[in-house]
Amino acid sequence: MNEKNMPLLQEIKVNTIAAENIDIVEEWYSTWLDYKVCERGFIDQLLADSWNAPLMSNQPYLVLHPSTKEDKFIRVCKIDRVRDYKPMTSLGWNSFELIVEDVYQLYEKLKESPFKIIGPPASLGGDLDFIHAMQVEGPAKEILYLTCDKVKAPDSLLPKPKAFVGRPFIVILAANGIDEVQEFYCSKFGLKKEEDMQTKIGVIANAQNLPEEHIYDMGFMALSKVGNFIEYDGYDKAFGERPCNEGQLPPGCSTVTFTVTSLDTLNIDFVGNTVKNDSIIYNGKRSRTAKGFTGELIELVEE
Repeated sequence: MNEKNMPLLQEIKVNTIAAENIDIVEEWYSTWLDYKVCERGFIDQLLADSWNAPLMSNQPYLVLHPSTKEDKFIRVCKIDRVRDYKPMTSLGWNSFELIVEDVYQLYEKLKESPFKIIGPPASLGGDLDFIHAMQVEGPAKEILYLTCDKVKAPDSLLPKPKAFVGRPFIVILAANGIDEVQEFYCSKFGLKKEEDMQTKIGVIANAQNLPEEHIYDMGFMALSKVGNFIEYDGYDKAFGERPCNEGQLPPGCSTVTFTVTSLDTLNIDFVGNTVKNDSIIYNGKRSRTAKGFTGELIELVEE
């Protein structure tokens, strides 16, 4: 694919977690994943309005990054409690996936942690048997996939971890129709349509009280920079919109921020105005937020 036809989404810049208690998220991530706080503050009104979440104004937030201090971040924003939220039972951003050095060593460490291990390390099997992953639930009911490449081939699809627990590299989207999701991201952002697959996803089946043998439709789309992907999982139509406090961000795995070359070239419906913010996430560059096919919030920042 030449540069002219490259996807407009470049890379995953930020995974945003919306939490009732951001201090607990900081404690867990810094203690057990070696993510460090690089910024604290309060969300300003212009940024909150750009998300179409006006009641996020003046809410505290913090930004974490891997120990390598890469400019890839996990942002944690304070929201009020959402009583009816159960992870992996509603549409939208379902899980965030981090690249790690050795998932089996990390598993031994996290067995002593407050993270809830919902899927122990295992190979993905088949053509992807070199990829080994585990899944945990964090303090905000966010789901993390922690993944390593056991072969570490030079031409691997996975990025090389620059720390024991590295950067986000896959974001996982739950949808009722994966063909429609593909069409949305291909038409709006020039992503390449890939062949779907059918597979067991035990952690989701368990959350949805389905047999572990239940088969899900799923697929991947690559962004323009190597080692950045969107995964999409097909949910039954019994699962719908995520419960959310009016005027606030969705709970758990809340929003994803992608980099783009220019906001002006995008043909998409935005939920708010373009803003410039001095947070380390934006460094004064323009950002704007759109809604995806399932209602997921897609924040876009120019780089």
